[in-house]
Amino acid sequence: MTSNDAWRRAIEDKYIKDFQRLPVTRARRDFLFAKWAAQELGRNDIDAYVEEVRLSSATSTGDAALLHKVLEDLRAAGLNVKEEGLRSILHEMMFEAAAELEAANPIGIA
Repeated sequence: MTSNDAWRRAIEDKYIKDFQRLPVTRARRDFLFAKWAAQELGRNDIDAYVEEVRLSSATSTGDAALLHKVLEDLRAAGLNVKEEGLRSILHEMMFEAAAELEAANPIGIA
């Protein structure tokens, strides 16, 4: 195997691993987002709220149901929030989730 072949295989392996990690990363992101929302709401039952959010978005693809649930809950609690702000927080949570998972199980490219 040439050096170029080894490099190509390493890139291919990385993308396969990334593809396999995406659902795990999104699940971790959703957990972090729901946990953040529970704290914003002043909920003592964080685990119960995380499960409530998870169940509300379990049947849909994408982020719409997740954002809608949290947005409605925050607004019902009297907090002045905008969907764009929540999308930004959700986006940041993706980076946090990816960093946590990478720290636990790093992917390397030779």
